[in-house]
Amino acid sequence: LIDVKKDDANTTAPNSDGVLSFSLPNSNNLKGLSLASSNSDSDDTVLMIQTSSAGVSTQRDMSVVIIADSTLMLDDSISDTPTVTSESESLDKTKMIVAEIMANIQSDGNGTEDETVKKTYVNSLITEVTVESSEDEEDFELRLFMRPTVDIGNTSTNLNTSNDGTRVQIRYLCAKYSEKNGKWEEDCTTVYDTEFPADGVICICNHNTSFAVLMSAYEIDRGYAVVQSYLTWVLLGVSTFGLLLTLIFLLPAAELRKTRSAKINICFTVSLILASLLFLIQDLFIKSDNSGVIPLKSVGCAVYAMLQHYLWLVVFCWMIIEGFLMYLSLVQVFGSHISKYMLKFNLAAWGIPIPFPLIGYFVFTKSYTVGEGDGARTFTEHGYLPDTMCFVAPETVPFYALFLAPLIVCIVVNLVFFALVARVIKNSKCSGNISDEEQMLRQLKAAVGVMVLLGTGWFFGIFMSVPTPAFQVYMQYFFILLNSTQGTFVFLFYIVLNEQVKTHWLVKFGLAEPKKTTTSSSAAATKNTTITAVKMPMSTKNN
Repeated sequence: LIDVKKDDANTTAPNSDGVLSFSLPNSNNLKGLSLASSNSDSDDTVLMIQTSSAGVSTQRDMSVVIIADSTLMLDDSISDTPTVTSESESLDKTKMIVAEIMANIQSDGNGTEDETVKKTYVNSLITEVTVESSEDEEDFELRLFMRPTVDIGNTSTNLNTSNDGTRVQIRYLCAKYSEKNGKWEEDCTTVYDTEFPADGVICICNHNTSFAVLMSAYEIDRGYAVVQSYLTWVLLGVSTFGLLLTLIFLLPAAELRKTRSAKINICFTVSLILASLLFLIQDLFIKSDNSGVIPLKSVGCAVYAMLQHYLWLVVFCWMIIEGFLMYLSLVQVFGSHISKYMLKFNLAAWGIPIPFPLIGYFVFTKSYTVGEGDGARTFTEHGYLPDTMCFVAPETVPFYALFLAPLIVCIVVNLVFFALVARVIKNSKCSGNISDEEQMLRQLKAAVGVMVLLGTGWFFGIFMSVPTPAFQVYMQYFFILLNSTQGTFVFLFYIVLNEQVKTHWLVKFGLAEPKKTTTSSSAAATKNTTITAVKMPMSTKNN
């Protein structure tokens, strides 16, 4: 027990700038506990307490009670942490604790743990803090740095997968003790380095009470099974090959490449290739157990995640541009001329998505510090990156606001465009030659097919978070099948089912005779422009 008075000149507590620090060479013997300088970076520091108001560290009167025996805080759900007297005994006890935690965790079949068999330990000194006048301040903040008493090693390696596919991992949790309920309850923000949990845990709280770090196993992202990973590689490899074939058939054909629709299709295909390739090769560099070349939650992982995020948003932008182009061609015939349209379209498609991943990472990645100077302890909370991959973390604000929302906007806008185009085609009066109308209808179907395919795939990805193991497995397979075959369907819609492209290459290889058409129809077919049944020509060379 220690009382600290901020105005007492004779106090021995180094309460500089509102920081109180304690060192303990042997965490199992409180007799060695002593006050330490807040600027000390000693490995013996087991506890630091920092009080602040409105984000500014301030000195305060406080009393601190430190307890080593967790059984003094009555809670039937907490297992007794064994005491050790030697380093070898400590290692044996640690292995025993980890084995007990991982062996006893079970799933109730609904994606949650069975609390009746769950093992939970107090893995820190219990710290009861009473701070002067803190309860009356809305902006009061209490930060604690607590070093775990039992070193379980890298929590990324303490993984276990049950027969039903449930994955559990040992994690730390800052908790307060409720005397009224006689229970430890989650109440504070918990921040620590999952790769080096023994370095300590930061707890961010806004009240006085007894605090401790709990250690238990919690369900985490199920991830992909081995068979699902192989299925993804095979299908995505075929899909990427289909996208490359799409470019091979479009780029050399100068007559096809001159049209606006072909140029847009080429840009869309290129962006989809880049996004698919990054998704395809990520398993070569990134592993869910953090054994890959790019460590999880590292700067490299953040760059990879932001690049993937950015490229998929570029794909969504090209989808909108494709719908907008059809709208201009068929609905708003007059005034549809756009000077330097490819430059403007490229600036929009590649420029608009840039802020989204930057906002996601830099706004939702927060660093928390306890202490001052060399003795400060800093850990980072990654609100943008998940624990097992380098992409936008699902079920988070960045995912919903910066990835899902743009996808929904893309689909809704294009559905409006396509509905207007479909109505024009339906209401147009047929002329003697309906080849133009048929060609536009095919393009419309292709664009709708690709858009629906892309959107549906990502929507299935959202449902993978539904907390039912069997349902999650089905959603994972749907997600893999749809998202890993996008390139195949792009090749099918834009090349195989495109009569103009097929005719061009059949004539090129001497397998078909060029069709003789009227001047008007020939010009329309050559330019592949979108012309209504009213026969209102547009100059694609200037557009």
